[in-house]
Amino acid sequence: MTRFAIALSLAVASLIGPAVLAQSARGTIAGSVSDNDGPVYTADIEARNKVTGTVYRAQTDVRGRYSISVPPGTYEVAVPQLGFRTERKAEDNKVVAAGKTLSLDFALQRGNDGVVGDDAAFVAVRKKYIGLKGPLPRAPNGKPDLSGVWNANIDDNPAPPPLLPWAEKEWKQRQANEFKDLPSSVCLPTDPAWSSPILQKIVQTPMLIVMLNEGVPGYRQIFLDGRPHPKNPDPTWQGHSVGRWDGDTLVVDTVGFNDKSWLLPEGLPHTDQMHIIERYRRVDLANMTREVTVIDPGAFTKPLERRIAWQLAPGEELFESICNENNKFLENISNK
Repeated sequence: MTRFAIALSLAVASLIGPAVLAQSARGTIAGSVSDNDGPVYTADIEARNKVTGTVYRAQTDVRGRYSISVPPGTYEVAVPQLGFRTERKAEDNKVVAAGKTLSLDFALQRGNDGVVGDDAAFVAVRKKYIGLKGPLPRAPNGKPDLSGVWNANIDDNPAPPPLLPWAEKEWKQRQANEFKDLPSSVCLPTDPAWSSPILQKIVQTPMLIVMLNEGVPGYRQIFLDGRPHPKNPDPTWQGHSVGRWDGDTLVVDTVGFNDKSWLLPEGLPHTDQMHIIERYRRVDLANMTREVTVIDPGAFTKPLERRIAWQLAPGEELFESICNENNKFLENISNK
């Protein structure tokens, strides 16, 4: 071997060596995700380091397989809820060693009693548009254009709600009763934070944003014309919303709620002191983040925060939905 060849091989080894060492210093979590219908495509997998709190993510392929490279340590590995289709599933205190693979399969349980229309629609829409890419669209006034139909999700890792004792007791009673008194069960509005994992449509103008969905009442208005909240708002199910732009982020402030609705998909209690702040940021053509902060000193010990990712679903449209027509909720809950 010539001196040049030796020098070259040593140089290559010096470059490869650290990379190999760095790679071998990590471990792998790998496995599959399935439900009653077989492999689950586009399911998110999240591994949270129990010491540092760092979250490592992956997504299942068409075979329902995933693989995550992580530093050695102890992890909680979870599959977040997929719309109404499945419940969150987690495996805690899983130890990953350097250079080793931890095999971990998830068999997801059906959520929402497998109701037709809720069980597969979210995942089907998500799968249909998973590869959609493009630049951030802007309105004629230069602001991000949030218009479109969005496949809304819930927070992947919601923190426990910081409830006051009375609210904690009420929430546990609702859970024990399997949420049979949910306002929407008798066609009244629910979730004033608009955080259900269903299709949401945004219609944007310079002075007003209208949001639509298939729930009740199915619409809300966000005023962008600079008007203040009413001094003495008549408490309503949806409250009064005003918005402003903070750079490329739409900040929505809502007050004037009654205390009759159940908050978020968890069905939390709240009071008429509730104040909701939302921050919408469209990242690119296909993705938007939505940060929700709920302030209610009558029900929470501190502000409740949720971070939600929405995906654009440009080929979808909202259907007419009449709650009083063929409502089966009370019939089904009474048969359990």
